[in-house]
Amino acid sequence: MDLESITAVRSGRPITCNAWLFWLRKFTGNIPNSVLVVMGSLFMSAVFMPTTDASNTRIFSLQEATIKQMQQAMEAGALSSVELTTMYLNRIYAYDLNGIKLNSIPVLNPRVLEEAAEADRLRSEGIILGPLHGIPYTVKDSYMVAGLTVAAGSPAFKKLMAKDDAFTVKKIRESGGVLIGKTNMPPMAAGGMQRGVYGRAESPYNADYLTAAWSSGSSNGSATATAANFAAFGMGEETISSGRSPASNNALAAYTPSRGLISIRGNWPLYPIRDVVVPHTRTVEDMLRVLDVVVADDPITEGDLWRHQKVVQLPAVTSVRPKTYLELRDPNSLKGRRVGVPKMYIGKDFGGSDPVRVRPSIIELWDKAAADLRALGADVIEIDFPLQNNYEGDRVGTRTMEERGLIPLNWMELEFNYINSYAAEEFLKSVGDPNFPSWANINPATVFPTPPASVDACRGFNRNSDYKLLIDTIKAGVQPIEKLPGFAAMLRGLEETRKIDLENWMKAEKLDLIVFPANGNIGKANADVNNVSYEEALQNGNLYSNTNYVLRHLGIPSVSVSMGTMKDTGIPVNLTFIGPAYSDNDLLRYAYAYEFATNNRTLATRVSPLFDEILDYSDGKTVPPVQRTDKLPPVLVLNASLAGTTLTISGTAKDTSKIATTRIYVNGIDTI
Repeated sequence: MDLESITAVRSGRPITCNAWLFWLRKFTGNIPNSVLVVMGSLFMSAVFMPTTDASNTRIFSLQEATIKQMQQAMEAGALSSVELTTMYLNRIYAYDLNGIKLNSIPVLNPRVLEEAAEADRLRSEGIILGPLHGIPYTVKDSYMVAGLTVAAGSPAFKKLMAKDDAFTVKKIRESGGVLIGKTNMPPMAAGGMQRGVYGRAESPYNADYLTAAWSSGSSNGSATATAANFAAFGMGEETISSGRSPASNNALAAYTPSRGLISIRGNWPLYPIRDVVVPHTRTVEDMLRVLDVVVADDPITEGDLWRHQKVVQLPAVTSVRPKTYLELRDPNSLKGRRVGVPKMYIGKDFGGSDPVRVRPSIIELWDKAAADLRALGADVIEIDFPLQNNYEGDRVGTRTMEERGLIPLNWMELEFNYINSYAAEEFLKSVGDPNFPSWANINPATVFPTPPASVDACRGFNRNSDYKLLIDTIKAGVQPIEKLPGFAAMLRGLEETRKIDLENWMKAEKLDLIVFPANGNIGKANADVNNVSYEEALQNGNLYSNTNYVLRHLGIPSVSVSMGTMKDTGIPVNLTFIGPAYSDNDLLRYAYAYEFATNNRTLATRVSPLFDEILDYSDGKTVPPVQRTDKLPPVLVLNASLAGTTLTISGTAKDTSKIATTRIYVNGIDTI
């Protein structure tokens, strides 16, 4: 038994220590694992030194690492889930909680290293739970996670505690995923970059610009965290463009599914007719690996409007999803396809009462994207876009859904006043926290408070009346939504509108898919406090992602992937692929082909690699965990104290095969 005494002292300028992370590496033949001890805010993990055998030639770099690369390194024995997780934690403490304070992950999972250690233990026994085994990820604050709060960014629900997992969290957990924490969002997802109980996330590319659209980018924390390499992937959501918009500003792949393909049970609802789960990944291939896990049958339909309703028959998940989404990796899938691009999104159609304003640097990116699509064998055709024009009814000759009699004239009142209220109360009761029995007990002024000195506050704008109406509706007694007069007609009308204005129109025009820049402009970071920036952020093309409400309201799937970075702002912009309902697999194929050929994702420029983020196992001498003999982790006994500007960590470490190296990180920074 090897026993070593450890004393480390760090003295200097005053520091705020969110965490001290302690690493040990062993000399010989053991599966990476960890001991987790918490003393105040002290995290200590012990990881094993890789052992040797002739096999692979690899170099692992955490920066932009794919899920496949992570799995390869762990399978080879060069990396453990504990070590991978602590690498990400170091980045979070260095860049998210300190330093430039991106503020994307305000709620850390206190059991994250224990989950990683369990993944490593199972791997050492030859047990791999699924394709995400040992992979660190995040979820938006609106997802239920057993044992964590589910505030949805709202002060009113800061202490609301979930006892169960959302369906997608459950599936990822069953696949071996390791939850790092929950990502930032505005209160109740009812906006974009407004500040909630945890503030807001900032851009990892340029501090002068927003990391998502001002009015619809509530998954901003998920996108910032994924782009900044704080986790392998993030789980966001969307009601208007809250998943697509932050993905575009952060050069991420985003997927918004057709109705019912990914269960949203266990997520706070906003507009349940429109809400969808949106994964964020750095590559389309990583997206396919995540979809292999989260696209699955959910036998429980309560809490998911489209899967629960009996008006419109949806296809079974198994009839749509492939055996594995990796089958969709086809670099030639765009060859021979007729691709329509709406002129309104590329600066060539200024009709209507509020035309889309398109930044010249985005048009420049589109011109290159169009050339790339043609080089891939696609026929790119500039088109008018009746889907959008009819939905908004802002042009001569267009007729809205109501005017054509497709949906009831009172559909907005029906949806906003009753369906949303019922869903909000149903969700809160499903959480099961006895301290939050009903919305009837909530003060509406605490749900989405307007920050003092903000433009909204100066203009007298707040959402108190909206939440008072919701609460009053609940107090009056909301009946089950399927019993509401007009509910069935509304659902049928939304489906019929999509078929007429998109699917039948695409057939008539002989179009295989539609593509367009994800947005027309980018909002400034001071939009919340500067009147000029605020007004610019409200312009069409900047307020939301392009298409505004129509995609989510009509159940139109989309896949977005980066088409490059604007030269004048340094902010990325995505290319969005859309098509008929349940053409999801084709859209994923097209996005994969485009990304495969162009590789337009750019690194987040405000963050850089930290020490120990590169593992060189190219000598091919690592031993797979299952082949190792000594499976016991090191034992750590440590104490920490902070006196003024001096941090002292002392204690002992022991292990049967000796300690090779010791590393101590303070707020993510190596101290040795």
